[in-house]
Amino acid sequence: MRVWLRTKRDLGGRATLPRTFSAFSTDASTRTAATTAQLDSGPPTPHSNLETPDTNMSARKIITPLSRVLPSVKTPVVLGAMAGASGGQLAGAVSSAGGFGFIGAGYLTPSVLQSEVEKAYQQLSVSHADLIAERRRADFGIGILVWRLTELNDGKRPDQASPNKSVSDFLDVIVRARPRAVWLSFGDEQELTGWQKVIAKLDEQHNNDLQASEAESLKWFVMIGREQELQAAVEKCSCDVLIVQGCEAGGHGHSQAPPLSALLADTLKRLPTLKPNNATHSTPPVLGAGGLADGRSLAALLASGCAGGVYGTRFVLTPESTYSQVQKEQLVKAKGSATLRTFAFDDARGTLGWPQGTDGRGLRNKTVEEYERDVQQEVKAGTQDPEGAKRRMERYKQAASENDTDRIVIWAGTGIGAIDAIVPAKQVVHDITHEALEALSRVQGYVQ
Repeated sequence: MRVWLRTKRDLGGRATLPRTFSAFSTDASTRTAATTAQLDSGPPTPHSNLETPDTNMSARKIITPLSRVLPSVKTPVVLGAMAGASGGQLAGAVSSAGGFGFIGAGYLTPSVLQSEVEKAYQQLSVSHADLIAERRRADFGIGILVWRLTELNDGKRPDQASPNKSVSDFLDVIVRARPRAVWLSFGDEQELTGWQKVIAKLDEQHNNDLQASEAESLKWFVMIGREQELQAAVEKCSCDVLIVQGCEAGGHGHSQAPPLSALLADTLKRLPTLKPNNATHSTPPVLGAGGLADGRSLAALLASGCAGGVYGTRFVLTPESTYSQVQKEQLVKAKGSATLRTFAFDDARGTLGWPQGTDGRGLRNKTVEEYERDVQQEVKAGTQDPEGAKRRMERYKQAASENDTDRIVIWAGTGIGAIDAIVPAKQVVHDITHEALEALSRVQGYVQ
């Protein structure tokens, strides 16, 4: 197989970016998992190099295998499905800028979720009536906490009981919205596979006019935080796009998740040996998540064999995110070393229903310090203090009502130190893409 390693030169002898950047494996068995980023910039010019004016660079696209799944994507920048942060306005803004945005459905009620869907429609200049008339989906996704569906269903998985009214009402909003994709995360194998089938069946019932078109079929994004979760995600969940989240990610994740680089290496090595059960039976493109802050992160992921990157904290610092202004201001001032993984915030908020082994990364504050102090005292005493947990919850409730930034949870990933301003989502997508193009161009110049 041919691998393009030759560089082009401009009139000054400087290396320029080729029209195709390839990270193909020479092993045919792993070829499907490799990433090809086509940098669509139109006809090459004598001065199309690293110093290309911003107007020319911004016209370029980075087309990877992700765009085969989502043709609307012009740059592989994906907004993570963050409960309490990524609403419809942000998701729609990212998609309209050429990336792909997810609404984090999280704990939202059906009525609130519907209002977020409407905000996404507005950003995309589309209505539900348009989607029906044109027989198509809207270019955004909705992220679901799978364990939350089980909790809403009186603690019963789909194999144990049919969806009750609470679950049905919630899922009806999702499928009737006609999202392009659904993101599944945080559930055991039975929950993931069971609820995926339930949602797929509902989508088929409500959107039967789309079933004959592969292009308009619902796409499934499945997130893993450990290599042990890989096989079930690919072979049992109809996974169209695989999200690999490392321990650097802000918000919730597996407490034993390795760094993204290590988890990606294991995933990309094993992925070609699996048998995907998605509609096309093709190896799903991989997106890296965790600690990403700029375009250099995206370029590194593309070079490693990924088809794109999932950005969370970077998009929290936008006017469109649903974080409060005081939370955003705290993040602007934060350094990368200010975050840690902890159970403290779920302990204080009383949100301990997450799957076993799930904790969260956020900014260290008094809530964390008090939690660690109390736990240390319990360890020394050899007994648990039920009143301690109650006191922590009461303190947090008061802090939340007062918007006390010394105590409230502010989820953030390790990349926060590289972000120092609140910037519109469209500009963030542009900046990440521009920086990635520059990085790819620079690296290509090293190849002789």
